[in-house]
Amino acid sequence: MFSALTPFFPRLRKILMVGGTESFGVVLGGIAGLLIVNVLPKDQYAAYTFLVACLTLMLGITDTGLAHCCLPVVGKRSSEPPWVIGACQQVFRKRWALLFGGFFIVAPYWFLSSREHGWTGMGYWAATVFTVATLLFNLREHYAGTVLTILGHVSTLTRVSFVSITVRIVFVCAVLLLPITAYSLSGIMAATAAASVVSVVLYVRAFKSHRLVEKKLSPETAKEVDRQIYKFAKPLVLPAVFYQFQGVITVFLVSLFGTSSMLAEVGAFGRLSMMLIVFDRVAAVILFPAIARAPDGGQLESMVLKAHALYLAMMALVLLTAVYFPHYWMLLLGHQYKDRESLVWMAFMATLLLNSAGFAFRTMAARGFTVRQSYIIPFVLAIQVGYLALFGASTLQAVLGFGIATCLANFLYQYAMLATWFVAQRRQKTG
Repeated sequence: MFSALTPFFPRLRKILMVGGTESFGVVLGGIAGLLIVNVLPKDQYAAYTFLVACLTLMLGITDTGLAHCCLPVVGKRSSEPPWVIGACQQVFRKRWALLFGGFFIVAPYWFLSSREHGWTGMGYWAATVFTVATLLFNLREHYAGTVLTILGHVSTLTRVSFVSITVRIVFVCAVLLLPITAYSLSGIMAATAAASVVSVVLYVRAFKSHRLVEKKLSPETAKEVDRQIYKFAKPLVLPAVFYQFQGVITVFLVSLFGTSSMLAEVGAFGRLSMMLIVFDRVAAVILFPAIARAPDGGQLESMVLKAHALYLAMMALVLLTAVYFPHYWMLLLGHQYKDRESLVWMAFMATLLLNSAGFAFRTMAARGFTVRQSYIIPFVLAIQVGYLALFGASTLQAVLGFGIATCLANFLYQYAMLATWFVAQRRQKTG
């Protein structure tokens, strides 16, 4: 009996290792985030929410489908370090080019919104500089993390994550223990930048310890990889840009038409749903690479079905706690937000739907199934325009409802596409 289970032990150990580290990281990250929510005044927390949204959008602009190209391009050659490194380098060169192009998109919006809400002074400028520094180091982090994930160096990934998270919460606590001043926000953003710097340093050391040498592909091979990247990324360019804007659209909508207080409340609700990223991170390290490597057939289908059944069950359980026990969740946010208890379920619902849509999409992208993603744009836009025409966006309830409508549209479309892919797999097997 035990001999039959032996092949599953290494995978179980990986799941427990990654899940334990990510859970620990989410707990520490959640503690840091909730400390920030409770201690920072609402006006500074509104600025913090806005800067994080800008950071998220900038990283999203570097994606445009490229973030989903590494796994299918590497494919079944994931045990060949030179190939993995060369292929990932080829993808990330394009992401760096997009990063610098993204500044011309986000910088004007940052300037107008900052002036609109009166975010001025050296403290805010310093926080912005630290945000840009975090952005630059984050992309390097993503590259190193992607390479090590594909090569299966799980223990290295968990160790780097552990140290980085610890550094951030130590810096955050140090900032919040000091008297709150106009520079407290810049101190918080400096803590995030410091954690990214530590991660990059540890990744550089990890590459040396694993004897991973960054070597360019030959011109002929690079051209072939570019063709593969183009093949997988072409259907995703418009949907990826659109999706990245959708991820922060609620924050941007409030920053343009709402008050600083509403912006802080939207950001605070986002903190409550941080625990939901545990399974996403475990899946990114273990599940999606396994899906990319698996041969077509019953094993692949079973893996996908079980993963999605488990994921959706977990999301439903979390939503039930937000519906029936919102007062416990509100204890985490402190007295500044206590009058918003009735809206907890709305914040959770939007996050659950969007995360589930992303989970479905990444499942398909791991197999290179990226067709017909452009059609999501008119579908989601129609839902959004219809919602705004009916309910507007003048209150926090209306803004959160807009987020639910947007995320529901994404959820329905991505799971419809996943069902299409799944049926095609079945037909291919029987045919």
